[in-house]
Amino acid sequence: MKMTDAKDQERMLKETARIIIQNVGKKTALLVVLALAGSLLLGIAQGPGQRWWFFPGGILFGAALGLVNFRWLAMSVERFYVRRDASPAAAKAVGAIISFLKLSAVFIIIFIVIKWEVVHILGLVLGLSLSFLAILWQGIMVMARGRGED
Repeated sequence: MKMTDAKDQERMLKETARIIIQNVGKKTALLVVLALAGSLLLGIAQGPGQRWWFFPGGILFGAALGLVNFRWLAMSVERFYVRRDASPAAAKAVGAIISFLKLSAVFIIIFIVIKWEVVHILGLVLGLSLSFLAILWQGIMVMARGRGED
């Protein structure tokens, strides 16, 4: 009986993580669409000869990178709490190493994008910030729902 309870709880935690990731993605998409509309209008107002895609491209790239990073983090946290087959010390050590490697990959990507001027740096920062804002928005909504159940 306890085995099915543990499996049900594991399934519930995985489903909750999936829903949170999905909701953060939707909120980020909404914020990015609004920011893209504004930046495209700004690009059109600058006139011909400008790279109209440079700033909006930064927003898109930054938001995508922020979402990928959040997904990696959410999946790592979910795995840490759901997996019971690994020893706690081993799970922490492997989790820390994997998190370090993932974060290093994100920083290397950001460095390359900035160094080669692939997209506008302020657009990149805005996209990352919009992703972070969506994460905060989702967290506030989850906390507010939790208070309503008390």
